[in-house]
Amino acid sequence: MSEAVTSALIGVGVFFLFVASLGVLRLSDFYTRIHAPTKGATLGLSSLLLAFAVAVPETTAITKALLVLGLIAATVPVGSHILMRAAYRSNVPRARETKLDEYHEELERRRGRREEPPESTDVLEEQQPERRL
Repeated sequence: MSEAVTSALIGVGVFFLFVASLGVLRLSDFYTRIHAPTKGATLGLSSLLLAFAVAVPETTAITKALLVLGLIAATVPVGSHILMRAAYRSNVPRARETKLDEYHEELERRRGRREEPPESTDVLEEQQPERRL
């Protein structure tokens, strides 16, 4: 039974890591490309660590696997967010398909001025409702 669960978890982990690598190759710009390895690493490595915990039923191995799983779940999305924010502030160009730039308004509000978004090539035809948090 545990071998079947371990094999399934390894298969799921390898699938997510493979799809993440395809996403890096296929997606159009930095902002969309960074999502693929972030999600793939988090889900793929989580599945592989859970497979390890199931395959090696020792308390120390399970504890270490869960600790690494928690660290990955906490640091990978934060690192991705920091990279995307730095790229945005450095004016890394976006894909032409990008039509909505919600962060520009917030950034300009914080800076105390309002301008057109950098690198904007398309404008939405319809007004988007304002989002409130």
